[in-house]
Amino acid sequence: MKNKLFFAKSQKTLLAFLLIFLLTAALLSPAAAAFSNYEKEAAEINLERLREKYDLQELDDEHELNIILADLQEIVQREYPDLEFTLHYADTDVINGLYIGNGNIVLFSGLLDILSQDEKAALIGHEMGHGVEGHLDANLRRNIGFGLGRLLLDRILGQDASSSRFYQIFVNLTFNLMDRGFSREQEREADLFSVDLLYASPQYQVAGMIGLLENLQELQGRRPPELLQLFNTHPSPETRLEYTRERIEELEAEGNNKFSR
Repeated sequence: MKNKLFFAKSQKTLLAFLLIFLLTAALLSPAAAAFSNYEKEAAEINLERLREKYDLQELDDEHELNIILADLQEIVQREYPDLEFTLHYADTDVINGLYIGNGNIVLFSGLLDILSQDEKAALIGHEMGHGVEGHLDANLRRNIGFGLGRLLLDRILGQDASSSRFYQIFVNLTFNLMDRGFSREQEREADLFSVDLLYASPQYQVAGMIGLLENLQELQGRRPPELLQLFNTHPSPETRLEYTRERIEELEAEGNNKFSR
């Protein structure tokens, strides 16, 4: 009887913990005041994996891409002073750009090589948008909630629910998130973030976002599918062009180029 009572109490404690965790995750603001510990862990895992797959390069401060990043970051940090971004360069024909957590952005030469300076700024702004909007952290928290549910089920079934098992779940979820990318709604938010950021920038033209999407539109069907990784998770370029043009029209009608989220 005592064992049954103890098991029931333990089960209720685990259920309560899981419920509190999920409620906390659901109530978090989508915008990131600072990158979470989950993001920091995910970034380390993702960087290690990408370094194994590609020849990632760190760029010096005078490189064009880092100059663009510094210009855009100066604007973002007026509102989010604790957020700092870092670029990594992948020398490969793959068409892609990734936000992998903790301010880390990976850009692929297969895409960069066909972009103008304003279009590169739009791409960087888009990836920064994922970080500022807290997309990776939100996805991690949701999926970790599922992972905790799996641990709870293991406990009920009498299987091992050790911290090492939780870490394995976390690693698997991190890999899966990077492979699947962000949701289409999150991609839309990152696109519009980039539009707002470029509109507020004195160095870069918001038309760069249109140019970026038009380039992506032209790439469809003209490159081998295995290289077009960016198209696996993003909305179609046609859809993205439609809402991007609408947002630019709104900003021009307002006549206010102050960056505010």
